[in-house]
Amino acid sequence: MLNAIQSSSTPAVIPPTVATADFCKGMRHLAGACVVIASGSDSERAGLTATAVCSITADPPRLLICVNRNVRAHEVIQRAGAFSINVLAHDQEFIAKRFAGMIEGVSGEERFAEGCWESGVTGVPLLEDALVSFECRLEQVIPASTHDMFIGEVVGVRGLQEQDGPLVYFNSRFAALK
Repeated sequence: MLNAIQSSSTPAVIPPTVATADFCKGMRHLAGACVVIASGSDSERAGLTATAVCSITADPPRLLICVNRNVRAHEVIQRAGAFSINVLAHDQEFIAKRFAGMIEGVSGEERFAEGCWESGVTGVPLLEDALVSFECRLEQVIPASTHDMFIGEVVGVRGLQEQDGPLVYFNSRFAALK
């Protein structure tokens, strides 16, 4: 498509980007599965609630996450060289809120005080009762404005439990799919 545009005899018009407020308003209508991205080891753990997760390939198995460079989890992921993606079940809104910083006075290691967390083969925390947890070894980091895209090779999958459904985020609210 890009080549077709470049080969046109008329110069391409590059439209300006939309206003940040308009973009954010539009993105509120893109529902996403709620996950907790976690990293570190028993001596140092960090995590955050996110919806910016994407499957890249099945062979080899690769997942992509987007993390703001200003959050503590960003540097912990880089130091650990691994991360987990824990897909939350419909009844785990309390976990989503803890890791999103929505519970006053709860930050850092205190976020892991709720839920059953175990260490994976890479040492990263995995939520035992998540719908599914993916354990990833960090393969590549791609800068993107205020965030970095972390590409991980999946080295473990846990869970795959039959449950009622996932927790999703839509229009600035959590919602349960049952």
